[in-house]
Amino acid sequence: MTIVHNRILDTLKELTQMAMEADGILESLENNNLGRFSSIFPKHGLFNAEAKRFYPYIEELDADLKNLPQDMQDPAFEPLLTDLMKKIEVVGQVLASFHEIRDDEPSLP
Repeated sequence: MTIVHNRILDTLKELTQMAMEADGILESLENNNLGRFSSIFPKHGLFNAEAKRFYPYIEELDADLKNLPQDMQDPAFEPLLTDLMKKIEVVGQVLASFHEIRDDEPSLP
């Protein structure tokens, strides 16, 4: 695995933990009839996944990483890396905002 792959894998590990915590909160909110929405990210956006939880998006990021060529000289490497990094950035921003709001609202589950 290249250093690029390893760095992305490390980032995905961090995002996975944040996603699992967020999904637990979302589950609790939904169980208390406090959270109603159809998906985290809009249809026809960056993601193929469409889900009310974060973890399916993390799974998509993981699949994208697995599809990223090991050879950085491969012509597909740069466009696939660019798309993957955009997705990681968006998921990271949304998860960070979610947790920031959660930390500011002690009454949330």
